[in-house]
Amino acid sequence: MTIEHLLPSIRLAHHYQFHGAFHDFNRYGYCYAFHLFDRGVGTVMIGSRQYPVRKGTLFFVPPKMIHGFHTDSDAALASYNIYCDLWMKSPPVTTHHLAWHPDHYDSPYLTTVQPCPEFDELPAVISLQQYPLLTELFAHIVRTHNQQEPHAGQIATHLLHGFLLEVCRISRSHHEYDPRIQRIIERMEHHVEQPDNYETWLAQCGLQKSQFHDLFRKMTGLPPKAYVNRIKMQRAAAALLESNRSVTHISETLGYSTIHHFTRHFTAYYGISPTQYRKSH
Repeated sequence: MTIEHLLPSIRLAHHYQFHGAFHDFNRYGYCYAFHLFDRGVGTVMIGSRQYPVRKGTLFFVPPKMIHGFHTDSDAALASYNIYCDLWMKSPPVTTHHLAWHPDHYDSPYLTTVQPCPEFDELPAVISLQQYPLLTELFAHIVRTHNQQEPHAGQIATHLLHGFLLEVCRISRSHHEYDPRIQRIIERMEHHVEQPDNYETWLAQCGLQKSQFHDLFRKMTGLPPKAYVNRIKMQRAAAALLESNRSVTHISETLGYSTIHHFTRHFTAYYGISPTQYRKSH
């Protein structure tokens, strides 16, 4: 089989906040699993190896592989998760995706596994920090799959197909990575409400403006200021959907001087106002 023969179908997709003792148990999957972490501190165990979690890290877990999650109690992990079949023309209509012991496997729920060079070589951990469009796409697939609208499941499946093709492509290629740019990206993530100016970024990375701009675009696909704006808009959208905070409070948290300024930026980015965005979802 080759990557072109993929027949993805989603069993379950959700955003999960790790809390309590439930996550401490190891588990075995009935199907393929992808976990994209968007916040928190902890580790992921896959097979016999432990991997530290960083925001923007994608973890790939094949079927029947033992794995587990360990989160810091003071900075709980949270991730977007997709459990899917990849090679079945008639996948089982089920949301069963985990077993807690290999002896407890219920064989009808186990997915088909096909030998495929591209997937056999796919690493367990894939850094997507420098691919903000892919991280946003993954979250969008999860949200779309859970919408109660016509064709939502079909749309999510096709988007997942494209996402997997792109992940396989970038895992085989060698994209430019510069730790100096990564440090700036991390500062942007932590200080999005009061981002540094260009002069500060240049002083921190020791690069000329044109060189910094070029390297930043190669790593993220966006200019620096557009990347900061993307972070703000993503956090604004998440706050609108996942909290009851007022639009005014959200705009102040993100460093906007007035709600009108925030609303103008949000509407330009998403095409609708913050209030309409909250109501439509």
